[in-house]
Amino acid sequence: MVAGMQDPPGMRRREQARGAFLAATTLVILLGAGHAVAEDQCPPKMFRWEEDCSRLREATGAPGAIDRLRYIPLSDSGSVWLTLGAEYRFRTDYIDKLDWGLKRGDVEYTAYGQRAFAHADLRTAEGFRVFLQLSAATEDGREPFYYPFDRSRPDIAQAFIDVPVFGTSVLRIGRQELDSGGNRLISVREAGNLRLAFDMAHFESQIAGFDAVAFYGRPVLNESGAFDDDSNHAERFWGGWIQRRWGGELAPLVNVFYFGRDRDRAVYQQGVASDERRTIGMRLSGSDSSWDYALQGAYQYGSFGTADISAEGFAGDVGWHPALPGQPRIGASFGYASGDANPKDRTLGTFDVLYPNLGYFTDAPVYYPGNTVDLQPNVTVHLLPALQLRGGADVIYRLSKHDAIYTPPGVPLVPGTGAGPHYATTLSYLRTDWFISPRASATLSYVYGDAGSLIRSSGGRPFNYLGFWLDLRL
Repeated sequence: MVAGMQDPPGMRRREQARGAFLAATTLVILLGAGHAVAEDQCPPKMFRWEEDCSRLREATGAPGAIDRLRYIPLSDSGSVWLTLGAEYRFRTDYIDKLDWGLKRGDVEYTAYGQRAFAHADLRTAEGFRVFLQLSAATEDGREPFYYPFDRSRPDIAQAFIDVPVFGTSVLRIGRQELDSGGNRLISVREAGNLRLAFDMAHFESQIAGFDAVAFYGRPVLNESGAFDDDSNHAERFWGGWIQRRWGGELAPLVNVFYFGRDRDRAVYQQGVASDERRTIGMRLSGSDSSWDYALQGAYQYGSFGTADISAEGFAGDVGWHPALPGQPRIGASFGYASGDANPKDRTLGTFDVLYPNLGYFTDAPVYYPGNTVDLQPNVTVHLLPALQLRGGADVIYRLSKHDAIYTPPGVPLVPGTGAGPHYATTLSYLRTDWFISPRASATLSYVYGDAGSLIRSSGGRPFNYLGFWLDLRL
């Protein structure tokens, strides 16, 4: 470096990210090698609070270094124990034309992001529990702006207590992630650095073969400082569901749900106003050795400013597992999210997907469902037992010419004028997942976004997206 010149902060952060990535890669290789000789007795799960490591109490032989952290008995009987855990993710994303180059400031960029979580889970055999998870995240290089949930000094990601009720129910109070059991309307925002959490009360019960859940709370508003995250007082979310499986393996798990969401400010083609939206729907899912399926439909009503809401949506994913080498899955995903037929009347017909993942259609965070219909054929095959390849193409059409097409986090990208074509884009993708061990994985994803006739007529051009991320969980 030339004397007198200072290293730009962005360059320093990228060098730090590369150093952390190399260190994490080395640790991942060591963990993968260790897994080859010892089966994991308490593997990590997507929702870390779902892990129950009490089975390590019965394990024979000397526990490994990780097992000593995963199960720490605090009583002679083993009825009280502590589980410690952590995770780290390095992620880099490249895109050459964000939003197809339609917005001012859309430039080519490569973003480097890191996140880290650490948690402590104090549990008892009687069901009383205290769970605490801390988080931190960094990101650099994203243009033209970064999301608040991609950068943060250390903060509280989750902190809740569980109180058993009558032996069949659990009351959970505090900051927590919401496991919706696959519902397409509620995601943990895994594509972002910081996952979506709520400050809420959550009640779960099992009665006569039915599982029932009810909750009320507000989403957490992520800030960049240390321990400054707070509830979003401009938004509240409540609802619940009841579900039961009827019949054998392929028979459906029937889930009936209701969600209420109030926002002080929402943006649609029709304008900007408060949004008080109610969603009622049903989800059916099931699987056996040859087939799997998940089908979901919902109707929304409520008010948008002085207008009424009347919208509907449905989505599905069906897969066939033929008995062929590579354990292939031949699948098709599809969706419908209604649009607004007339932005000047007193009814809003745009379906809102509530809390979707940023990469709802593919790993590229470029298209937000609403006023859309899409069909995605896809194929998944195992090249090796731990190496999975998935490819597909999602063809997306605009429904109403009077409504916009939307971009994350749910704002109009191309306004509806009452004219023009319906075909928006085809998102073709190829994704490879390497499951190095239950505690480590690596993903490489490529997406080509075609500029369909609608986007092309608005001045848009095709884009390329390339993403890589490395996950490590302890």
